[in-house]
Amino acid sequence: MKCLAPILAFLMLLGSSVSYSQTIKFNPKFDAVSDEEVKMTTYAPDTSAEAVIIYKYLERNVYLAPSGDFYLKKVNRYRFKVLKESAKDIGDFELLYRTDGEMSEKIHEIKVTTYNWENGKVVKTKMGKEFIFDQKYSDHAKRISFSAQNVKVGSVIEVTYERLNKHFWDIGDITCQGTIPTNCMEAKVIYPEWLKYNALSRGAKLISMNQSYETKSVVTGHGATLDYSAVVANYKAVNVPALKEEGNIYCISQFFSTVSYELRSIQIPGQIPKNFASQWTDVDKQLFDSDIFTEINAGCKFKKEVDPIKDSDKSFTDKVIAIRNLVADKVKWDKSVRLIPRSASTVLKEASGSNADINALVGNALKYAGFTVTPVVIKLRSNGELYDDHVSTDAFDTFILKVASEKGDVLMLDAASSNGYANIFPVMFLVPKARQISKDKSSRPWLDITGLTKNETSYDAAAKLDSEGLLTATIKVSSSGEESMYLKEYYNSFDKKEDFYSKWENNNSYTVVDLSTENMNTYSPDCSMTIEAEKQMQTTEDRIYLKPIIETIHSESRFKSETRRVPVDFPYRETTTYHIKVELPDGYEVEQMPSNVTCGPLKSDSKTVIEYKLSGDGRALEVFYTYVMNDMYVDPHDYSDFRRYWLQIIKAENETVVLKKK
Repeated sequence: MKCLAPILAFLMLLGSSVSYSQTIKFNPKFDAVSDEEVKMTTYAPDTSAEAVIIYKYLERNVYLAPSGDFYLKKVNRYRFKVLKESAKDIGDFELLYRTDGEMSEKIHEIKVTTYNWENGKVVKTKMGKEFIFDQKYSDHAKRISFSAQNVKVGSVIEVTYERLNKHFWDIGDITCQGTIPTNCMEAKVIYPEWLKYNALSRGAKLISMNQSYETKSVVTGHGATLDYSAVVANYKAVNVPALKEEGNIYCISQFFSTVSYELRSIQIPGQIPKNFASQWTDVDKQLFDSDIFTEINAGCKFKKEVDPIKDSDKSFTDKVIAIRNLVADKVKWDKSVRLIPRSASTVLKEASGSNADINALVGNALKYAGFTVTPVVIKLRSNGELYDDHVSTDAFDTFILKVASEKGDVLMLDAASSNGYANIFPVMFLVPKARQISKDKSSRPWLDITGLTKNETSYDAAAKLDSEGLLTATIKVSSSGEESMYLKEYYNSFDKKEDFYSKWENNNSYTVVDLSTENMNTYSPDCSMTIEAEKQMQTTEDRIYLKPIIETIHSESRFKSETRRVPVDFPYRETTTYHIKVELPDGYEVEQMPSNVTCGPLKSDSKTVIEYKLSGDGRALEVFYTYVMNDMYVDPHDYSDFRRYWLQIIKAENETVVLKKK
């Protein structure tokens, strides 16, 4: 397993970025909150902060038990200060833990206390056990939830809990940064020197570390005492600024200042060293042995229904879609996204399942129909970018299907969502690096699934402007590719058609008189809407001020910040075209018309073109607008130029044509 940024090199780069004097002075002991902390009303380094972490302590202790097993104890302690109403839920916790045999975990030692300043003194409210809820989450997991009590603006909340398991390979992340500022973070990582971990850093270099060794002892099952050396790494970070959520970013946490631990090998004296997933081919082997392949390669449950489709003269794509629809009619998606499917018998009995359950059933039926079916595993964008340094099955969140015919036709499929289609996926699935799990060594393992379709929306409007400035228009909105999935999801998110009307009107500042749709509830690669709309233009005694781009194609509010610390992450590449032909009122002529526009960012071939055309007789005006976004990512260093381009677009979309009475 390669190391992206070894700890020693990481420390050498720290320089003056680490500060050793936190802003808020405190006693780190639990239940030692001072009057000053409770009375505090603002955090000087960031007066906009809705809350601040006064103190955070993490301990990750891997130790050898008398049984000879390695255990991992994770201690988590937090002291929060609530500064604004919006942060009152900061003391609400929800934790999942496993309950399956050797992998089982225990969460215990839960203590939560809230401190408030009341009548000139500190009043403590301890959370009772009745506010701890432990419930079944799945067949292999439970969910424990608890909340601080009597939380107000000004409260200090202390939370501590421990997690105990045998997952010694999963020390995980030591993170000192979040979406709220941190006054002080301390962490301790302890593990036997027989275990070799990679420690990888990412984000701003805000953490200091020192490493030492301690002698640990354990009494074995035979009564003998075994001494062993343990590595002890101590971390500290103070005055850590918040890295706040911004628009167009799918995983802000991947940019937090963090050190991540991954087990590389076990080297116990007298035993053969054991290495872990040093290459992606090792991960492939693990996935070959998983239930993904077990379920896809099992006997088909739908032979009678698949046979007519298999033997029909339908096209390759139509056969794949027909088989997908056959399964989707029997099993509904429960909206969960998982990597490993359950057994087909269980899923069919419940008639509901995760996307992995449905993909496995569809893959199984497609294989029976004679197609080559290859699982393609994905790390969701919401969980950050996939790095080669994280070589593990845990690096992936779910899988989709690559389906190939004997003639070499290929398509990709996530069968779960009714709003998608072949080669059209939820935004979180659109990653440049997905891995196909195939025994065919001639096929390239890594696939880019961000450009499988053309994602287009077109607006085609025929309009008439009367002498009172009222514009009436028929607008055909047509979407394909990812744009169709987006529009379907948006439209189907409203329970009532009238609610959609209202939202669409608010977004576009015109009145929807009537609306009809096509393919909004159909498993298809496209969809459309036809809108009858009215919009009153501004008028004076002898002039009409016509804004011909009546759709709000881009939002002015998206990139208001002049600077940006994280990249801009777009959902997909897209093309938008807008065409409107306006019949102008009798007795008026065009006095002023905007100039044609061609603009784009400096470091991209993305562009916007707007062209105005007036008919020879002056009775009709046409506007042709094309917006092409060929990027999915804008680096923070290029943000100012991109923002300049974005503001140009907004200005161009709001230009006015002035009509003067003859």
